[in-house]
Amino acid sequence: MSTLLGRMSWIFAVLLINLYCSSARRKMGTGDKTCDDGQSNLEVDWFDDPKEFTCYHPERKFRGSHRSSSLECVEANNYPEHHCMNEKLEYNETIPTHHDHRPSWPMFGEYQFVPKQRWLHNVEHGAVVMLYHPCTHPRLVHKLRRIVTGCIRKHIITPFSDLDPKAPLALVAWGCRLIMSRVHASEVVNFIMEKGLKGPEGDYAKEGQYTHALLKLAKPPAGSDMNDSNLCPGFTAQN
Repeated sequence: MSTLLGRMSWIFAVLLINLYCSSARRKMGTGDKTCDDGQSNLEVDWFDDPKEFTCYHPERKFRGSHRSSSLECVEANNYPEHHCMNEKLEYNETIPTHHDHRPSWPMFGEYQFVPKQRWLHNVEHGAVVMLYHPCTHPRLVHKLRRIVTGCIRKHIITPFSDLDPKAPLALVAWGCRLIMSRVHASEVVNFIMEKGLKGPEGDYAKEGQYTHALLKLAKPPAGSDMNDSNLCPGFTAQN
C-alpha cells in the first residue's frame, strides 16, 4: 500500500511540474501587453539610443582587412524560451545564435537597429541576420545587402556596434555565425543556402509584430516566394 501511495505521489508531482511548465511557457506573437506586444517597454532592450547605429568617426570608414572569414557553428538549443519585457535578457557571447528571446519577433527587413533579443526569434524561424558595424564603408554594406536581399526574404539587416573594425560584417543563422572582413559573394551565398531556413521553426514564414525603427520591409527575391522556396535565385553556390 505504501509503495502504491508513493508511486501515486510521484506521478502527481510530475503532473504538477508539467502543468506549471506548460503554463509558464510564453506563447509567441500574441500581442499580450502584460508580456510583450512589440511596442511597450522597449527600453528594456533598446529604445532609440543612437550609439547603436551611429558612426562617430565618419571620416574613417572601415574598409575591412585581409583577415580570413571565421565560420563558427555550435550544437544549438532546440527549445529556446520566450521572456517577457519585465525580464532582462543577457547573453554570454557577443553574437548569439540560438538563445532565449522575446515572444514578439520583428517583421523581416532592414532596420535602423534591432536588438539581439528580438532578431534571435527570427533566427529560430529560419532567418538570416546581416550585421554590420555602423562605421563600415557603405560599399561593403551595399554589396552584402544586395546578396542577402537577393537570396532570402526571411532576413534582418541591422547595425551592430560590437563587431571588430577589422571584421565589421557578420551573418547569423540558427546555431551559426560567419564573421567577415570582406564580402566574397560565393561565401555569402553558400552560407545562406546551407544555413538558412534552419532552426526549430525554420519553415515558419509568418511576419512578426515588432516594427520599431523598420526602414524597409523584406520582399521575396525574384524567382522565389514568401516561403523562400528557392534560396538565392540568380546566384550559384560554389565550393
